[in-house]
Amino acid sequence: MPSVGFFEKAGREVEKFKQTASEAAEDHRTPECPACGESVPDDVEECPECGADLAAEN
Repeated sequence: MPSVGFFEKAGREVEKFKQTASEAAEDHRTPECPACGESVPDDVEECPECGADLAAEN
């Protein structure tokens, strides 16, 4: 039977992984249109959903 220390170490590793994954997700988050809140690609000047001018936002 594994010792309690094994489970504590595994728990710490899981928490570290979750934090790293969360930070990576934040770094790669898709920008949102300030007018309608829809996700928009980085390289567009106009929101494909509502037509808002995004060039002024960049």
